[in-house]
Amino acid sequence: MKFAIIGLGRMGRRHVQVALNLGFEVVGVYDLFQGAIDETLKEFPALAGKVFSSAEELLEHSGAQLLTVSTTAPSHAEFVCKAAETGFRYILCEKPLAVSLVEADAMVAACAKHGVQLAVNHQMQFMEQYTKIREMIGSGKFGPLRSITVHASNFGLAMNAVHYFEMFRYVTGESLASVQCWVDNEKVPNPRGPQYSDYSGQLRGLSASGVRFNLEAGGDLGHGIQVIYGCRNGQIIVDELAGSVRTIRRKTEFSELPTTRYGMPAEEAIFSIAPADVLEPTASVWRAMLAGENFPDGNIGRHALSVLVAAYVSGETNAAFTPVDDSLPKQKTFSWA
Repeated sequence: MKFAIIGLGRMGRRHVQVALNLGFEVVGVYDLFQGAIDETLKEFPALAGKVFSSAEELLEHSGAQLLTVSTTAPSHAEFVCKAAETGFRYILCEKPLAVSLVEADAMVAACAKHGVQLAVNHQMQFMEQYTKIREMIGSGKFGPLRSITVHASNFGLAMNAVHYFEMFRYVTGESLASVQCWVDNEKVPNPRGPQYSDYSGQLRGLSASGVRFNLEAGGDLGHGIQVIYGCRNGQIIVDELAGSVRTIRRKTEFSELPTTRYGMPAEEAIFSIAPADVLEPTASVWRAMLAGENFPDGNIGRHALSVLVAAYVSGETNAAFTPVDDSLPKQKTFSWA
């Protein structure tokens, strides 16, 4: 199948590699900045004749059926909607899906109108650090999952925390229904330019059934991502960057005792999983979308975006309790990259 891409930054070049790994025919590439094009051609010299002079020319004349939009977020809506109108059949858009909820709704609607499959590159359902954990929780050996705590670093709410909003949905089977967010006084500088900004800070969220989500991503933290899955009878602790897992749970004969008996004899295990990767999970998103299987579609991306909007609303109103619902400001535009 013929593939094209708009946006050739570091992540964009990884998308090109994914397309080649999948056997797609790359027929068009474009970036606004010549430096990004030069870096792409240095890495993939065979694409020298595939560079278009504008995004519009690529969308109208590349002849591709598949498109990745890997630009910064302010142009996502424009390119996705135009691609839907000009005959692309499958579109993979980077996160965050858009810079406003009204744009996200327009993207989903345009793709639905033209029969286009829209995916967002939230890859959690294809990453062992989440699939394995969901399988372990589903076994019942740890008891019901009651909380997820992400102790991260200064990785930005829009840049990275948005992935964990989708992780929560995938692992728990529930969406976050409300959030409170405490943002740091200074926003996170973005290497893509001073026009982009993001918050660091802390967030607490709840699902409708009361499963808790806690995020620590303070601006004064500079290394690591640890995730603790708290179940009634044990914990699963994952070092996502190192690819290591430690589990501890009550022995079966003590599983029905009250939670106040938190020091009962336990079984422990330590094992490894695949460290966080980009290429293969992204390829899996494409495979699932093309096969008509379950994949992170526009509605899933829109939900993660709505949690992000709620986090910003809360953070800018003294950590006010903020529902993730239709009361969120749909027209408000954010300066995310």
